[in-house]
Amino acid sequence: MCGEARLALAVAVLAACPGEDRDAPSAQVGTGSAPQPAAPRADAAFGLYVLALTWAPSFCCGHPDKEECANLGDAFAATHLTLHGLWPNYTDDESARRSTAYPQFCGAYEHCKRAHDKSCEPDPATIPADMRQLGPGYIGDHDFLADHEWPKHGSCTGLAPADYFRAALGAMKALPGEGTPDALRGAIGGEIALADLARAFGVPRDAVLLGCDAQCRLQSVSFCLAHDARNQPTTAMACPTNTTNARYDNGCVTRGCQQVKIPAAGSCDATDHRRNTRKDRGRSCHHPGQGPACTGDDECVRAGFVRCARSGCCTSQP
Repeated sequence: MCGEARLALAVAVLAACPGEDRDAPSAQVGTGSAPQPAAPRADAAFGLYVLALTWAPSFCCGHPDKEECANLGDAFAATHLTLHGLWPNYTDDESARRSTAYPQFCGAYEHCKRAHDKSCEPDPATIPADMRQLGPGYIGDHDFLADHEWPKHGSCTGLAPADYFRAALGAMKALPGEGTPDALRGAIGGEIALADLARAFGVPRDAVLLGCDAQCRLQSVSFCLAHDARNQPTTAMACPTNTTNARYDNGCVTRGCQQVKIPAAGSCDATDHRRNTRKDRGRSCHHPGQGPACTGDDECVRAGFVRCARSGCCTSQP
């Protein structure tokens, strides 16, 4: 059976089970409930999904304070792509009509673009248990990725939060090696030809997006997927030019990389360190779910939070 057929079959089976950077922040379990997901609207209808996966050894060089980056060398994410998000995206025709590449903050979640509050956050119980390994950013402290991905992207799918997260993981699991083929793992610490990397995922070349930085280091891998009438992701399809021409989504191509470097965990260079230092100077504890700046757990507990996170901000996450 060809790769595309395997992908369609696996996604269909998983979907049947009950149940510019496009990102940030955190969950806080407390009072208040999230609104029900809005049904798809005419202005939020979309032609395809972009399933985005992250290469953590690169990501963590720029975000060392994230809890998912702690002890990365021993983690699943050190040698596997992990889930960033499942993003509704417009076709080129839809994009031309709407003057934007993708819908965001739909229906009852429109206000979340201006001001994030508790109603923007999905119930943590809707996040599948295997997200801890396959999408660790969804589970961490104040940078609880679900709180960003759900209102910005999930709200435009017409799916309930649990179904949305399950669909994202299902699409990822349907790929060879659950999104990380042997060819990619074999190149860790070295490099691989762009064409060989794109071919390794078992879907048509025009359905794959490869994100690289200016040094041709892998940052992300994304896939363009069709969806059915229930907005469940299905088969791989050709990516629109609003993604193939995007430096964030497809930087390995737009930057002209013929060879793609696959960084190993902990292989950050001096440039990454200087970039992090500049970020740290302007850092403040302002994300949803964050408490004040802290140096120890005691002061956070006194302020009504659980502990002091690696970011130096109080968090409500255990």
